[in-house]
Amino acid sequence: MAYKNILTLFILLVLTGSACNDPYNDIDGKNPDYVTNDNERQPTELDNWLRSNFTVPYNIQVKYRWDNSELDPYKNLTPPAVNKVQGVMDVVKKVWIETYNQVAESNFIKEYCPKQFVLVGSANYNYDGSMTIGTAEGGRKVVLFVVNDFNPADNGNIKQLIHTVQHEFGHILNQNIAYQPEFKEVTAGNYTANWSSVSLAEARARGFITSYAMASTDEDFVEMIATMLVEGKEGYERILACETNATSRALLKRKEQYVVEYFQEKYKIDFYALQTKVQESINAIAPGDPVEEPTPLFDIWGYDKDSTAIRFDFNFYSYPSGFATAFFTDFNLLARKGYGLDTYFRLFYSAENQMTLQLHYHTNGPGERIYYVANYYFEVYHGENDVFGFAYVGNDENGRMLAEDYGVYNVLDFFAGYTYKIEWERTSCPGSNLVGFYPASTPNEGYTYGILGN
Repeated sequence: MAYKNILTLFILLVLTGSACNDPYNDIDGKNPDYVTNDNERQPTELDNWLRSNFTVPYNIQVKYRWDNSELDPYKNLTPPAVNKVQGVMDVVKKVWIETYNQVAESNFIKEYCPKQFVLVGSANYNYDGSMTIGTAEGGRKVVLFVVNDFNPADNGNIKQLIHTVQHEFGHILNQNIAYQPEFKEVTAGNYTANWSSVSLAEARARGFITSYAMASTDEDFVEMIATMLVEGKEGYERILACETNATSRALLKRKEQYVVEYFQEKYKIDFYALQTKVQESINAIAPGDPVEEPTPLFDIWGYDKDSTAIRFDFNFYSYPSGFATAFFTDFNLLARKGYGLDTYFRLFYSAENQMTLQLHYHTNGPGERIYYVANYYFEVYHGENDVFGFAYVGNDENGRMLAEDYGVYNVLDFFAGYTYKIEWERTSCPGSNLVGFYPASTPNEGYTYGILGN
């Protein structure tokens, strides 16, 4: 039996009443568009277009006339609507073939492409509530389902189609040259046959780019390829910024590194260049919706506004190294004195042009834990080019003790005496409320960010 790789997406099936007609089998048997194995049939304009764009240059047969022997005979499937075929294959040509032609060696597609595409109108529904939208068999044949739903003016439709093609082509490349065995160790032990019951959010929190990536290491590798290509650098980085945690983000970055190295070392392809070309090609056909611009920060953050504070929390966010070093230096200094520095703290407006840095700490050791608050006060000035500065003007007694007696002043120094551009965090997601502090002068060790609050 031919080895099969199957791309499957989880869907929720809703049962509704229906009429007695069978939409899968109500096909007019006399309609010549669905005739196959007819040697007497003259080629149509579509046949000639497919031949000149796929068969002649790449030896790829595109089979759209119905032939049930190519498919699972136990599934109810719909033939493709003929008026959808050229639109689908034109996108395949422009976004898959032509982008590889631009970055790979001249004979790459000819050497590694599947030799047959079979088109099916409907999805291939599975018993577990999922549907198959593409398969690849032994590096020879790719089956594309849901052709009848394709809209070439819809950016999402194009991404779904190309995701399927890139996924299946990834399997073909892996069958020719295996990917690095080290990839299998990145999230070893977390793969499951029950991937369809795992939400996308949970999958990404566990270090997988999609739920289906959890099916096996092979599916994981090609899902990384497909997702990075169809989302492009900006979209992929937004996924990492918005939908992962520090641990899962690091796992996905390791997987990304293996994918990039695989393409370079095994096929001499600059993966990031390919990613750019694919994204340009998708957007040239059907531009995606622009990312919604957030509300101007200072319309909602400031004294007597919706949000007066910025909250920092090392339990929930992975901070840049300079800021993290400052915090953990203070954390360790205070621990030597028998205290624990809480991993969250605030910087908030206490007056129109005044801010307070508020640290929380507590006793360690036996007995009842005692909690304390240390406050540090700043005058805020707004300079040219929207640069902000924090002039340190004082502290309360707890703040004095930490800074002067215990040497816990590194977080304080991070804000005091420097100037910053303060704006929405430059890699944040829409609605994330992350605010970035970007140094406008030196010396300083990088930027930091926090979340709006009160």
